[in-house]
Amino acid sequence: MAIKGNQYLYQNRDGIWIFQVFVPTYMRAICEGKRAFRKSTGTRDLVQARDFRDHMIIEFNKIKNQLKPDTPDIRVQRGIAALHYLTGTQPKRAAISLPTPLISADNPQLEHAPLTLATVRDEYLAEYQDKRQLATLSKTLLSVNLFLETVGVPNIALKEIRRTQVSGFIKEQKKAKSSQTVQNYLSSLSAVYEYARRCYDGIPADCPFKGHALEAKSTVESYEPFTIEEATKLLNTADDELRDVILIGLYQGMRLDEICSLRCVDVIRDGGGLSLHISKSKTKAGIRTIPVHSLIVGVIEKYLSRGNEYLLPSANSVTRSDGKKAPYFSQRFTRLRNRVLPAASDRQCFHSLRGMFITCLDRHNIDDSRIAALVGHTQKTMAKQVYSQGAELEELRNIIELVNYEGL
Repeated sequence: MAIKGNQYLYQNRDGIWIFQVFVPTYMRAICEGKRAFRKSTGTRDLVQARDFRDHMIIEFNKIKNQLKPDTPDIRVQRGIAALHYLTGTQPKRAAISLPTPLISADNPQLEHAPLTLATVRDEYLAEYQDKRQLATLSKTLLSVNLFLETVGVPNIALKEIRRTQVSGFIKEQKKAKSSQTVQNYLSSLSAVYEYARRCYDGIPADCPFKGHALEAKSTVESYEPFTIEEATKLLNTADDELRDVILIGLYQGMRLDEICSLRCVDVIRDGGGLSLHISKSKTKAGIRTIPVHSLIVGVIEKYLSRGNEYLLPSANSVTRSDGKKAPYFSQRFTRLRNRVLPAASDRQCFHSLRGMFITCLDRHNIDDSRIAALVGHTQKTMAKQVYSQGAELEELRNIIELVNYEGL
């Protein structure tokens, strides 16, 4: 269920956001009889408060489902599990379960209830909520939900998942998705399945989500660069804000989500000029500090002077469930491209600017490790990954100044 706006949040007199949720009757015994559960988020920042709220409501709903009084479906499931516990057998086809009730000393037979995909999904998300990016976890959630929807059941026991079901899922998704996207779904489903194998006994070793040979890599086309004439048209037609974002992409080589996630405190002033500390990135290697190109210093200073938390607050006005901030400008850029360059390929997108940045440095024969340090790619050799302290900021400042688009 989507959480709207500031649902479950309110501010106290000091401006601190408080999480509040209604406690159902059957849970009040563990909440000291209270009708509402409240917890301070400890912050006045709405974005941080919403993130706190999202994690809290997921855990609260899991506990609520575990403590929920018996329903006819749960009683039937318990009865079947108890019968098979007494006989030492397992049911040939596991019943589709609702959220798993708590295992207790009074109900030892529940330990033998079939482990389901949705249950493991929730455990996986809880386990990695602080170790994976929100966008990655959202893809995992989407993949599991799409599979269950395609199979036509609300839940399914892991032991009952068949390769024929997965093949049907692949065929259905390929009607509207690329092979690479479908492969990404399977990778997420495989991760959940392998997590179950690490945590539980009796899970079949053969993962039904692996070995489908989609050959997704062969379908992936590289991004196409814009010509200087095309880039000039985009810059001349874009509004001031979008034009600045395009310039940052061209001269800093940053991913769009990295640009949109920049806070004013991420801008560092030093003797040599300005630098940007990129604290949110797609990969671990993407966390880096890079110098600001001299042509972009004025752009950064303009947005710093406005005194906002984020350098580009318009990209952060809407909080998405996947945590991404790039779609605001990505959609605006695509609309601009379609209007100004109707013959442009779909492979010509904002990410193409990053490729143009890398190509520009490559043509100056800059070492790959220095380019990787600027754009946030993983270093190619183990020695550089483990032992090298990396390039000095001043060296990178000299390198980034080589980026120049003649005629732009």
